[in-house]
Amino acid sequence: MRIVNGFIRAAALGVILLTSVPGIAAAQKVVASGLGFPEGTIFVGDTLYLVDYAASDVLRVAHGKVETVWHQDGCGANGLANVAGELLVACYDSGTIVGITTRGRVRETIAHDDAGGRFVNPNDLAPDLTGGVYFTGSGNAGVAGKVYYRDPAGHVRIVADGISYANGLVVSNDGTRLYLAESEKHRLLSFRIGTHGQLSDGSELVTLANILADGRHAAFTPDGVRLDRQGRLFIGLYDGGGFAVLTGEGKLIKKIELPAAHHANLAISPDGKSVFVTATDDSPDGSRHGAVFEVDNPVPE
Repeated sequence: MRIVNGFIRAAALGVILLTSVPGIAAAQKVVASGLGFPEGTIFVGDTLYLVDYAASDVLRVAHGKVETVWHQDGCGANGLANVAGELLVACYDSGTIVGITTRGRVRETIAHDDAGGRFVNPNDLAPDLTGGVYFTGSGNAGVAGKVYYRDPAGHVRIVADGISYANGLVVSNDGTRLYLAESEKHRLLSFRIGTHGQLSDGSELVTLANILADGRHAAFTPDGVRLDRQGRLFIGLYDGGGFAVLTGEGKLIKKIELPAAHHANLAISPDGKSVFVTATDDSPDGSRHGAVFEVDNPVPE
């Protein structure tokens, strides 16, 4: 047991107990460790799936063990979505979306949109209510971030452009709005969803520093975005020390502090009682060390 940055780590018990830090969660159970850069947490039924970007693996947590479902050199697995029983993997490094079964058999590889445009750093995915899926191409220094829509028939087109690092995204429970993390501007955007997946009326929902500033964190960078059954937004903070829960209008409900430097993504358990949050630390040699925490849902359903 050792004290690090104000918290006590009880690694032998697989539990982290936190003390004397305002607004912090009481305890976290470590459900996966020894990872490089965990991301893309989703539930398929009662089973937690995720990716390890550093290893380019798709993983699942079953019976207390982490199992490798799929690996592809050069993919840079970054995001996951369950669409019609198929897992779609956002391959950030190879610029593709790969469809696999839950057992890891490749069914398809999508390398470009219907106009022939290549994807630049595919990042995260969000199913809609009709069998389609939105996904982000984060872009890079020379290419603006984009949102793509793949309709149920498999056609892919750009539905939003000009975004400063398009990241996590989620569709509202009634299917009328898309929420998007614009990471380089440290804010969330909101779009109206029209017919055939079209987006319009894009606007800023909230700049996170305006609601989270606490004098301890230099930046609040949104990454993964999830929604609970009450329509509350759960925002993983790549920078900012944990995750935040907001109303659908962008008002702060609660901020939860967690160990580690980065918290890229999160998933809400099917029963709504727990939140599973990825956590990654940077090492001086440039490597990264990650884990997944299970915490009590701060706003139980």
